[in-house]
Amino acid sequence: MKDQNEKISRSTLTRISIFEVMPGTIASPCGAIFDYRTALLFTTASVRAMASDLEAAKTHSPQPASQDDVPAKDPNKASSAESTILTGKRLAVIFVAVLLSVLLIALDQTILATALPRIASDFQSFTLQGWVATSFVLSQTVFLLFYGQLMRIFPTKWVLIVAIIIFEAGSLLCGVSQNIGQLIAGRTVSGVGAAGMFVAILQTVSQVTRLEDRPKFLASFGAVFGLASIIGPLIGGAFTDHVTWRWCFLINLPVGGVSLAAVTFLLKAVPPLGSDTNKRSWSDLIEQVARMDFIGATVAAGSVTSLVLALQWGGNTKPWNDKAVIISFVFAGVLAILFVAWEIYLGERAMTPTAICKSRSIYAILAYCFLNRFVLLLLTYYIPIFYQAVRHHSATKSGVDLLPFMLGLVVTIIVVGQIVGRIGFYWHFLVVAPVFLAIGSGLLHTLNTSSSSAKIAGFQILVGVGIGMGMQNALLAIQVEFKDTPRFLGQATSLATFAQLMGGTLGLGVAEPVFASELGKYLLRFAPDAPAAIVRQSPTAIYTNLPAAMISGVVRAYTESLRVVFVLGVPIAGLALLSSLFIQNIRIVKPSPPPRDGKTSLEASAK
Repeated sequence: MKDQNEKISRSTLTRISIFEVMPGTIASPCGAIFDYRTALLFTTASVRAMASDLEAAKTHSPQPASQDDVPAKDPNKASSAESTILTGKRLAVIFVAVLLSVLLIALDQTILATALPRIASDFQSFTLQGWVATSFVLSQTVFLLFYGQLMRIFPTKWVLIVAIIIFEAGSLLCGVSQNIGQLIAGRTVSGVGAAGMFVAILQTVSQVTRLEDRPKFLASFGAVFGLASIIGPLIGGAFTDHVTWRWCFLINLPVGGVSLAAVTFLLKAVPPLGSDTNKRSWSDLIEQVARMDFIGATVAAGSVTSLVLALQWGGNTKPWNDKAVIISFVFAGVLAILFVAWEIYLGERAMTPTAICKSRSIYAILAYCFLNRFVLLLLTYYIPIFYQAVRHHSATKSGVDLLPFMLGLVVTIIVVGQIVGRIGFYWHFLVVAPVFLAIGSGLLHTLNTSSSSAKIAGFQILVGVGIGMGMQNALLAIQVEFKDTPRFLGQATSLATFAQLMGGTLGLGVAEPVFASELGKYLLRFAPDAPAAIVRQSPTAIYTNLPAAMISGVVRAYTESLRVVFVLGVPIAGLALLSSLFIQNIRIVKPSPPPRDGKTSLEASAK
């Protein structure tokens, strides 16, 4: 039985301190255009290669399944699932449309890195600039699980269309906003649309591709997110410097329009995976909507909002021991407990049905998703700070200095995706990935003011490989787990994505106080006379606002503090390795040709 699964991650949390310290990677417009074209050429080549592979799959008989494969239980369901599979040019066009949607989400999380300071200046709202980024991430995180419910009721096509329209409306509002309040509102609307797009995209690929081909598609999604993290700030800087920052949002309109047209005319509207085809009337749909878990969605939103508020305030606009921060943390914990209790009470009607967490393997996958994104955001943020503070590189140059890490990440995602698509094994990469991450993080801990650029680049590649090996395979694992219960696929995917976003949020939330406390300690040791307020304001202030005699001591303090932040990757990698050992080892195999009696075999079998 062909089962549909899907995923990608992706999301990238941005906070006020990121934009203050790393408003960078402003490149010349020519540089931005060059990188953007490179990304498009790469994507086109990937699509052509995958389309070719799938065309070949149509003309050549797949290898027989192993003896461990089990015949499908319901040939009719297998035939129904097969009817949604696309191949050749039609699949290529749909995949390009889906990639454009992924690019919209990914760029929206990175393109503002260079534009936000100018936006804050134009609106004279420096104290609220962090919310331009936070509002997008917050609304996206809050609505992910809610969209998972919708995917069990409505066809993926219409959910995706509505989500794109909402995203486009938010982008338009941002582009024409006249004050910071309107801009934040637009970003919030865009986040609501992005959440739906992300979940629906994963479900779409599950419906139109075979399980054995899916690793290649997930690899391309991860590559798009990685490339967006590189070209996003470049494009944002080019728009801000040479046109207007409003084009950072308006550019979404034509790109989204192409994606919307392709989805509307080429994607079939089929009932949700695993749904009862006899209950598709309007009255049935209305009844199912009325039975949705609105209370659970509200409680989850309250918990996430309280947590994000605490992390946004703590160490930025309020001290960590401020009562508002403490109360927010308490509310987040209490509401999280209430949410779990409510979901258990509702059972299958819940926003996250208890049937999803059917085994320890599912918990392990969710933990792995959380930990992987935890380190990804931590390193993406703090490696450029090392270059700015210790090497006196500009924000633009520090963005370029991050390329070894991002290229290691992207190339690994692509290569591993191709390998998994051919051999069917992904569990082994989940186990090996934390080893690379631990070694790379440990080596980053050894950096000092005299470390060579080649050495730093090599360490970055190691951690990039470690994160890249696990990022997409963890999402593939959640899909394989639900190959026999596709009705839960949308909700399971949204839960895994939710775990990723929370991992990124807490990753920065933990790293920032660690860095701040270590910096304060080492400043007293190496530069006791340096003004802490200026030093902590931005790495660039070290070389512009301090006397030459103080600079070496402050640089030493920064180096020692960042080493502590980098070594956080070691215990996180250890926890990820432990989690991987509890993930079920399932092999994805191509099905054998259907016998004359109509029976089929499963795409995957436990090994």
